[in-house]
Amino acid sequence: MPWDTNDPSKNVFVNCPFDSEYVPLLRPLLFTILYLGYNPRIASERSDSGEARIQKICELIKQSQMSIHDLSRLRSTRKNEFFRLNMPFELGIDIGCRMGGESEVRQRKCLILAKERYSYQRALSDLSGSDIKAHNDQPEEIVREVAERCSDVVTPK
Repeated sequence: MPWDTNDPSKNVFVNCPFDSEYVPLLRPLLFTILYLGYNPRIASERSDSGEARIQKICELIKQSQMSIHDLSRLRSTRKNEFFRLNMPFELGIDIGCRMGGESEVRQRKCLILAKERYSYQRALSDLSGSDIKAHNDQPEEIVREVAERCSDVVTPK
């Protein structure tokens, strides 16, 4: 990796779909993080078949001051298709780390995104009352939400 990821205050864990339809959103999301001087950390940043994926995800979450979780793929799109639970599962890991962690871990910030406002409530009613932002599958909306949240978290050194 060309950037220094040893400083957690500059790392942003990104939990999002990796399907081809999400690429038009993923690119501006990652660009915005980099533009603001942060290091995006995503599970696909390294590939090691000998490393348990869940262990890598937990490590990336712990090494990041902020996390972004996009829950826009909670629904299946075709008949008999399974919907993916990876994104809400990783969000749960992140929330669990914050609740049981040391004080610096509990101070971490989290941005939760969804395609449509309140659409997540049918699948994850426990998130009711959370400040979840909608991007409507629009790259401009992703950029705006990420820029607002990242600039609120910490000022890069």
